[in-house]
Amino acid sequence: MFPPAAYLEKIEPFSFLSKSELKIILNGLESEIFGKGETIFRKDGTPLKYLYIIKCGRILLIDEDSEYRETLKEGEIFGIASVLSSNPPKRTAIADADCVCYLIRKENFIRVFNSNRKFSDFFVKILTKRLSSILKLSRVSRTYEHLYATSVIELVSKRPVVCSKNASIRDVAGLMNDNNVGSVIVVDDKKPIGIFTQRDLPRLIHLKVPLDDEIGRHMSTPVISINEDGTVMEAYLLMVSNGINHLVVMDDNKIKGIISSRDILLRLESFSSLLSLSRSIISLEEKRLPEMMNKILECIEDMASKVPFSEVSRISSGMYDLIIEKLIKDKKIPEFAWIKLGAAGRKELIFPEVHSVVIYNKNADEFIEIVENKLRNIGFEIRYLEKIHVDDVDEFIENLNVAHLPEFYDGRLLYGKREFYDKFLNTLSKRIKEGILLSARNCISVNDDYLSIVNGIRALSLEFKMLDIKNTEERCKFLVEKIRTVEDILESYRVITDIEMRRKFENKIGIIDEMLLKEARKILLDFKRFIGDRYAIQNQV
Repeated sequence: MFPPAAYLEKIEPFSFLSKSELKIILNGLESEIFGKGETIFRKDGTPLKYLYIIKCGRILLIDEDSEYRETLKEGEIFGIASVLSSNPPKRTAIADADCVCYLIRKENFIRVFNSNRKFSDFFVKILTKRLSSILKLSRVSRTYEHLYATSVIELVSKRPVVCSKNASIRDVAGLMNDNNVGSVIVVDDKKPIGIFTQRDLPRLIHLKVPLDDEIGRHMSTPVISINEDGTVMEAYLLMVSNGINHLVVMDDNKIKGIISSRDILLRLESFSSLLSLSRSIISLEEKRLPEMMNKILECIEDMASKVPFSEVSRISSGMYDLIIEKLIKDKKIPEFAWIKLGAAGRKELIFPEVHSVVIYNKNADEFIEIVENKLRNIGFEIRYLEKIHVDDVDEFIENLNVAHLPEFYDGRLLYGKREFYDKFLNTLSKRIKEGILLSARNCISVNDDYLSIVNGIRALSLEFKMLDIKNTEERCKFLVEKIRTVEDILESYRVITDIEMRRKFENKIGIIDEMLLKEARKILLDFKRFIGDRYAIQNQV
């Protein structure tokens, strides 16, 4: 058996302590054995003088008034609220099996609590349900906190160089040379409409394009921009998901500068490979895409231990979008709209899968079959791929099976005719009440924590007619202003998705992760009750 010091050093948040702080905790530390069925303390009894850590065995926390029961296991901590507040315990603690607990004296715990900010933050965030913040305290991702703290404006080193769309290629080349920059922003009425870079110039010369041609005919468009307050990580996500090298930095409607992939790579270290891969997809031969997919999955697995699910899923979804778009664009095919549904529509994919509908106006069977086979060969799992003639959209959605209807409200246009997509949305709006109720029922009945939250948040989003926001976290951020309980479920969502993502890659999670999942599921249970009450659903959990 490990001595107490060696044992505590392995448990967060005690692993955050210095040797001198750990010595304070160990001073007067007691070890006590509790037999099965023995009461350790009672609800509304004397305020606790010790904080408890389970060394082995199980503890049952009970609140008979609310029928609350929770089982704690090795490494878990209990008695926190009573020790910090000096109030009586809110639950009764009973040994559910023979067990051994370490007892930390209250005065020693409070002393270290007041001196170590990271240590105290851990406990405060448990009590205030800011669970996702604990993940940031304990995860490897703390090495990458600068990616979220650094604003992109800090990467802008030069004043923006701009030109009109009527300027000649020759003049723009001169501008880049005179100002020692690698790119020029093309503007129209002071608004960015395109970018021209040094890399574009040799290509035009090779194609023997007259240098007196207007730059507007040869610029890269549309412009992807980011607000000056955006973070380096947000800039990285935009570059990866769009397969681009430059972002225009804006302050409201004013151009502040331009940043390149090189600026980002200097900050991103090991993340640079995904950015490089995303740019390669556009020009890569189709036969090399399976090899590319393997590299993408390797990078995603590496990122899963470093950054949250929301960022990993946006990056991976963006990469998969680029691959599918590469296969379907610039082909001599009928007019169509490729619409991604479900997790793909919400940009919440980790692994490559297809969940889409294709709306067309002429026979597209051969085209869709070719693309489907190519996607399978690359490594996509085809979960759902339905083709609908544009004249049959109304009938198709009116008769759509209730099992599929809710995730149609997550539909996002990937590529193709906007008019077809608008018709798709307009027809869906006719069944929106049904979509709300089905999503609410799924929230309560589905046996998957992630999908339960997704469905509940979708129901609320549809109720408030938020048809243009698809991503679950983005929906939550909008709903928080209208429904306060969503703030807690957003914390639960972040914890559940982060931990389950890492479990998929690592096949195991730690004690802190288990504790956070338990707290997150308590919040989820309350959320299910809230959804059941709001939509008058009887079969509540």
